[in-house]
Amino acid sequence: MKKLIIFCLFSSHIFTNISLEEIDLIRSFTDKDSKSIISNGTTFCNDYFSKKAGSIKINNKDFKNIFLCKFSKKRNRFYVYMLSVQKKGDLTLKNFCLEVLNKWPEILDHTDPKLQYQKKEYLSGFYIENFFYDKVLSFSNDYKKDQQVISNEIDNFIFKNRNIFTNDNQKNNQIVKRELSKINKIYKKVLTGNETDLEKIIKQQLDKTLRYKIFINDVKKFQSYSCNWIPGKGHTPYVKREKFSEFENI
Repeated sequence: MKKLIIFCLFSSHIFTNISLEEIDLIRSFTDKDSKSIISNGTTFCNDYFSKKAGSIKINNKDFKNIFLCKFSKKRNRFYVYMLSVQKKGDLTLKNFCLEVLNKWPEILDHTDPKLQYQKKEYLSGFYIENFFYDKVLSFSNDYKKDQQVISNEIDNFIFKNRNIFTNDNQKNNQIVKRELSKINKIYKKVLTGNETDLEKIIKQQLDKTLRYKIFINDVKKFQSYSCNWIPGKGHTPYVKREKFSEFENI
């Protein structure tokens, strides 16, 4: 049964149609302890931007805004959004939004068709095959440093899971070897730059479902708007009248 499910997951017939939710469901069938791609990706994305927090300056005004990340089951969309910037000047909404986005080049690049191929660190949480000890592993291609990273992660694993170790050293060694094998698999994949079939599907689905959004309060017009971008579809935003309260419960 498990082999049949895995075959269906990677079947070329459904390759372009399967959603992130369906991937989560299928993985839960094949591995009861599997982590949710959506939950992992959303948490990692929010953690990433919380560490990038800081003021940005627009038209000599300071804005203490960062991006937040949210998956909507209702819309089947993954949103990376900012709220809320006040517009007081004479710039058009589109130009004002672009000026805000220019302060975040890694997101701006993702809207550029020529740069869409770039890997975005804030989306790394979706690629759970690179996860160990609840974080994305990164390696430097320096053997000594990388071996130290691996050693540290094994130490962390042992500490975190110390309750599963017993007086049976043979069994303990098997547990550690199994985890070491997982890390080495990640290590090899990261260094070679290889993408698994699952990662290809996830990237394709993220390109389809990801939306960038900035909420704008136009003080002069007493109206709220949102500027919206799709990966690879250009820098010019689609502007629509939208309040955050309307978006909050989607």
